[in-house]
Amino acid sequence: MMKRLLVRVSALFLAAAFSVHAGVTVSSSRVIFTEGLGQQSLMLVNTNDWPVMVQTWVDNGDANPAPGSVKAPFVSVPPLFSLAPQRMQGIRLIYNQSPLPKDRESVFWLNLYEIPPGSPARSLQAQSVVLTMNTQMKIFWRPKTLGAPENLPEKVHFRLENLNGKWEIICQNRSPWHVSFAAITLLAASHVYGVEPQPDMMVVPYGEKRYSVAAEAAKTRALPLRVRAEIIDDAGNISVSEFPLSGEERGK
Repeated sequence: MMKRLLVRVSALFLAAAFSVHAGVTVSSSRVIFTEGLGQQSLMLVNTNDWPVMVQTWVDNGDANPAPGSVKAPFVSVPPLFSLAPQRMQGIRLIYNQSPLPKDRESVFWLNLYEIPPGSPARSLQAQSVVLTMNTQMKIFWRPKTLGAPENLPEKVHFRLENLNGKWEIICQNRSPWHVSFAAITLLAASHVYGVEPQPDMMVVPYGEKRYSVAAEAAKTRALPLRVRAEIIDDAGNISVSEFPLSGEERGK
């Protein structure tokens, strides 16, 4: 996914089970800044039945984000505003022209911190909690010479390793673009093994990332193995590709 949702509990649990979703939604799943652009706009809508305060800022994807904790080359305007129920608000992302690498994409994160009223007018249901939520979405800065990603499946390589008794799929990204996955699975004949979920499944340009596989996958070592990967494009659409595990490294 291109968005992350961080949740902070601001009241006692009223039930053991509950569902969480961001009430403030965004018009796009990510922002692409091509070199030469000075700013981009986004529209937010408050789908809650109550008003919220929204704080916005950009950082490098810290798991514990805080405004001003990281010097990012983007500024979000306005940084703080109130948003009535079912109303829309536009925000601008302004690039301050700080130099960034020209041979690959750079990525930053827009934070949308949603603060509900301290005493909601609505009555709390039996199975609910009062939460503050932070939605994070990616901002990709793309050098003009790169253009849009092309033939990403041809630039991605997978191998399987056994590291200290734990099976891992290693993805190597041989492109100058970030490769974002919605899901990765190991295919072995009629068996399908998912990887352990991570907050962010993305692989950076010219980098690699490890994804742990279910332990029972070790039983399939005699079978031909493949990887199925769901790749997210610039528009947030998902394409599915299968890859051989060429150059496998197997542990004992």
